Amino acid sequence: MEKSELSKAWSIDPRERIKALSELASGSVSISNGIPIKRYYRSGVELERMAKVYEDENNMEKAFFLYIKYTTLFVECLPKHPDYKSPQTSNERKVVRSKLKTIFDRAEFIKNNLTITYAGQHKKWIMEEQIRKAEAEQKRLEEEARIEAEAVAAKRAEMERRETELALELEQIEKQLEETRTIAVKASEKPVVLPPPIQRQATYPSLPVETPPIQSNTSIFNEAFNMTSPSAPPVVSNMSLPSAPSAPSAHIQIISDTGPLPTVDRSTKPAVPQIDRSTKPAALAASDMFAEMMTQDSQRAVIVPTSLPDKFLSVCLDNTQKNIETCGILAAKLTANNFTITHVILPKQRGTPDSCQTLAEEELFEYQDKLDLITVGWIHTHPTQSAFLSSVDLHTHCSYQLMLREAIAIVCAPKHNSTGIFALTDPHGLDSVSRCTKSGFHPHPTIPPLFEDCKHVKMDNNLTAQVIDLR
Repeated sequence: MEKSELSKAWSIDPRERIKALSELASGSVSISNGIPIKRYYRSGVELERMAKVYEDENNMEKAFFLYIKYTTLFVECLPKHPDYKSPQTSNERKVVRSKLKTIFDRAEFIKNNLTITYAGQHKKWIMEEQIRKAEAEQKRLEEEARIEAEAVAAKRAEMERRETELALELEQIEKQLEETRTIAVKASEKPVVLPPPIQRQATYPSLPVETPPIQSNTSIFNEAFNMTSPSAPPVVSNMSLPSAPSAPSAHIQIISDTGPLPTVDRSTKPAVPQIDRSTKPAALAASDMFAEMMTQDSQRAVIVPTSLPDKFLSVCLDNTQKNIETCGILAAKLTANNFTITHVILPKQRGTPDSCQTLAEEELFEYQDKLDLITVGWIHTHPTQSAFLSSVDLHTHCSYQLMLREAIAIVCAPKHNSTGIFALTDPHGLDSVSRCTKSGFHPHPTIPPLFEDCKHVKMDNNLTAQVIDLR
């Protein structure tokens, strides 16, 4: 798992993780009445074998998963098969019953170890989460301080800018006032030009009494009356000097609005968004996590030696020349969560130009059990046809793929010099074929397709496989 996935897994309560893993394993088991019950008994053998491999590799989650599948298959599901009480499988039932106690004990032992492991992981996650939260809080405080410092600096810069502007405006006003004073002084120094005096002539009323004219005084008298009184010097009144423009009131207001530097109230912290965990219960989260893990596991690689088809065809040459199909079992070793095909086993069989049926499978199983081999599919020839899966092939392969999701079908078509490696589409092809109750050759809908080229197969030029002919 990646670090984020590990963190998600470790955050879940250990009991919920165990419960989710158990439920996922149990829910992955189902049976089909159309598949021979012996196939399920054989599947149980290989489930136990794979579980032991995972246990040896210390992959306890997958080992526990397979042990739970084993117990679910034989305790809950297989008793519902119509052939469960058949006398022909009495030996298989006895073997399974004798193993169940051991399987239960192994599952319980691994469960306890997983619980301890999960508890340690959960505790570590809690500690790391506390550190993460503390670091996040520290970053938040540092960011808050940075924003505060930037705000103070921005306010100070704005104040300095305003003060500079105001100083320039005041300087401009002073210049205007100085110019006004200069104009006023020059105006007061200019001489005042007065209009000429108005000549007034005095007239008197005539007297009724006649008096003799006195010639000697007439000129003096007239001269006296023609004289003008001296005028007072002119008075310049109500002289108004141009007033200096007043400073804009807005600038005065700026001075009063500057105020002290801003401060940030640290007593109130911004609300931290809360995660609504009610929308994703721990059990559901654990179930989703393991479902994703097992989905990834369903794509375990099947490694096929590149020379395998040619080696198989060389053994089948006699049947191919007779236009008879030949089939074999693909047997593999499970290592590091990959299947590597090491053997192709040809059991006793009966073939026709378009079909092949295995016989004496007990001999085949005995050989596989000696080497702890796991069945990962089958291989067969189409002597005259191209490489594809016929309707009979679809049903044959369905039983393999229901037992093991990675199971493959290799079809060799020597006449067309081609080889195909196929699997049923999942879920459509697997579900459709498993529900089909028809036998022999019969038509199936082809849209959407029921089978496809395998995507999880890797060809390896450096490996080789043994071909074991038990016919």
